[in-house]
Formats: sequence, C-alpha cells, structure tokens
Amino acid sequence: MRTILICLSAMLLLSCSKKNISKVVEANSDFVMPQLMSTVNIQFKIDKEAINDTFNLIIDQYLDTDLAIDAMGMNVVVTKERDATMEFLGTKVLTTLPIKIDVSKETIFKNITGNGLLELNFITDIDIDSLWRLDTETEMASHQWLEKPKLNLGGLAINVSSLADAIISRSKATFEKQIDLSVAEQVSFKDRMLDIIKYVEEPILVDTLLNSWLTLKPKNIYMSHIENAADFATGNLTIHGETALSSFRPDSSVVGITLPKFSWETSLDDTSHINMVMDISYDEINNYLIENFKGKTFKNGGKKIKIHDVQMRRSGDKLTVVSDVSGSVNGQMLVSGKPIFDNDKQVFYTDDIDIEIATKNVIHRAGAWLFKGKIKNQLKDMLRFSVADNLDQFQNRIDTQIEEYTVKDEVEFKANLRKLNINKFILDNDRIHTFVTFNIFLETKIYNLGAFDNPSYFNLKN
Repeated sequence: MRTILICLSAMLLLSCSKKNISKVVEANSDFVMPQLMSTVNIQFKIDKEAINDTFNLIIDQYLDTDLAIDAMGMNVVVTKERDATMEFLGTKVLTTLPIKIDVSKETIFKNITGNGLLELNFITDIDIDSLWRLDTETEMASHQWLEKPKLNLGGLAINVSSLADAIISRSKATFEKQIDLSVAEQVSFKDRMLDIIKYVEEPILVDTLLNSWLTLKPKNIYMSHIENAADFATGNLTIHGETALSSFRPDSSVVGITLPKFSWETSLDDTSHINMVMDISYDEINNYLIENFKGKTFKNGGKKIKIHDVQMRRSGDKLTVVSDVSGSVNGQMLVSGKPIFDNDKQVFYTDDIDIEIATKNVIHRAGAWLFKGKIKNQLKDMLRFSVADNLDQFQNRIDTQIEEYTVKDEVEFKANLRKLNINKFILDNDRIHTFVTFNIFLETKIYNLGAFDNPSYFNLKN
C-alpha cells in the first residue's frame, strides 16, 4: 500500500510542479487544509498453491501426532494421506482432505486392526466481524472411500465399510470442531491487521526538497466475496480513509492505532479514487513561465512583441501573467484570465483573456492588432497547460517504483493510471491549492502468503 501511495504522490508532485492547474471556484487568503476521503480499491489474486500450502500447514499441526478418536468402542487413528485442496465459493471454502484411517480394537482373544483411505469434504463458513474477529464454522459435507476399509481377523480381510461409515459419522463433530480450533489458534487475524494498519498509517516522505509528507488513515475496509479462477482465488479489497499532504512530518505517536471497521460487500469498484490537495507556489509556476516564454517573440504581420522578464500573480479570482515586452509595444504587459480545467481533454486553459499595456506609467487597453488574431492566441498559451502530455510520464514513474518493490515469486503489483481529475483549485496570495483526484487501477498477485508475516516486507526505501 505504501508503494502505491508514494507513486501517486510522486505523480502529483511532478504534475503540479510543472503543468497542472485547474478550475477556479474561489479565492481565499485564509486557507485551511481539509481532510479528504479517498477510496483505494485493490483487485487481488492469490495463487491457489499458496492457499493450499498455508492451509496444509494448519492441518499438519492438527494431525502432527495423529488424531485418535474413540468411536463405537474402537480406536480410530487419522493421518493425512496427501495435501488437502481448497476452493472458494463466496464466503465459503470447500476443502477436500485425503486421509488414512487405522482402526483397532482389543478383544479378549485378539487385537483387531484395519485401515482404509478416504476423502473428507468440508464446507467452512468464514466470517470477519466489524472488530476483525475471525470466525469459522466447519461442516463435514460428505466422504468418499478411495480404499474401503477392511478388518483383519485371523488372516481374513472383512469389508467393514458400513461400520467405518458409522465411525466417521460419529466422529464428524470432532473433525469439525478441531478444524475450527486449529484455524483460530494459527490465524491471529486481528493482531496481524493491527500491525499492518500501524505500518500503513506511518507518514511517508514523498519529496525531500519540498519536505512533503503523505498520510493515509483508513476508516473502513471492505472485501468482496472470493471467487475461483483457473490458478488464482480472486477478489477486491477496498480501503476508505483520509489522505493528506503536509509540509511537516505528522506525529503518528500522538494518537493510538485503531482498527478500521470491516464489512463484506458483494460488489466493489475496481478503480481507486485518490483525493489529495497539493499546494503549487507561484514561484514554481514562474520557473515554468521563464523556461518556456522568456525571450520568445510573437509576430503577426509587421507587428511583433518580445517577452522579457515574466511572472504570475493572483488578481482576485483571475491569474495574471506580468511581463516586460519590447518591439511594437514597449513597456509592461498584463495578460489576465479566469482559469478553467477540462477533465475530458485534460487541459488547463482560459476561455478568454484581457490584455493591458503599461507604458510611461499609463495603463491602457492594447490596440486591436494585439487583441485579435495570431498574437492573442499565442498569448493564451501562457495560460494553457496540458496534463495529458504528462500522463505517460506518470505511468512510467509508477512502473519504475512498483518494479523496484516487486518480488516475482512472492508478490507482484500493477498500477494503471486511468484518469487525473482536477476538481477545483483555490487561488491564494502566494500559491494555488489544487484539489486532485487520481483514478487508478490497482492489482496485486500473491504467490506466497508468508510474505505478509512481516509487514515491513513492503517497506519503501525513502
């Protein structure tokens, strides 16, 4: 999770420091950074072999010293013949367990023994309550004999499958209880989640130059029912919580870690919606304007103007680019416009601009030659920035970050940026507060559940 959040933050810093400006709704000099809610949706695929390996470890511990059952006056010893297999059916798990049964009974005259091979089929209802308590209820649904049991009596092998069936039926409750107890003992779900949430809530340094820190505080976690695919068990996990960027490291030790509420959902969105606020200083914008427009000459017919020093400032609910110009007009030029962001085209622009010229301390409207045609359109470019131009850069940066923290035989990550929406921005005296939503598809493939034994496995090298 921290990997994904750092990628998103890096994208935001890259885009906003260069070209991302958007729709203005207000101007404010007393801005207070809000807490914004975000939704992180992760499509997960868990290798079935990994699931089976983990479950078989539990079964092995359960049957470590063999399971002895006293049924109908006979001693029944159960051992695992080979690994169990599992299939998911929503919140139910179908487990097929091949076992060997050894039956013995001591009589006055002789010790009677027998054995057989069978498959036990269990259906386990899995539930996680709002407080992250894991509850399982297992039922032995059926059994099939692979080798019917026979009792050895004085060299005679007598088929006693009916008797064995009765013994299995009598032992049904014991099997069911022991499986649930083993799961409860081996899977400390709540403790594991506390470790993970503590790790996720640690502030992340996403930019050393600007000292920008990202925090995520989960409030609710939802999970869809798990379904079977060819080689994977698949589902969706959704984290709903607060995201925030700050110019200092928040003190995470002040407030104790609490688990977010958990609930099941039958259907979840496959797209994450990450809402953040990023401050863009006018100094950053001015660096961009100087790089792209200082020294540039605009021409129209026999008229021309050359841009010298250039900077942006706020003028109420408008942005104004102020530049020294020479050529057909000598003095200071002011190009003002009310910013708009087109989320469909991913372009920031101004619908119209006002142009004023200050010469000899007199401010007057520029002539018609400057208001019309090619030069005016060229000046509009000073207040036009394309976000779409940087989307490929964003995706490449995500891919690079994720590749660094992917271990092919353990866990794989994939993140595809689908869209960047700028919802609004607020003009302040020295900066622009930008409200951004990243729409991104996140997927993880898990090949080894043991990777989650240590949450720091996913630690990022800040």
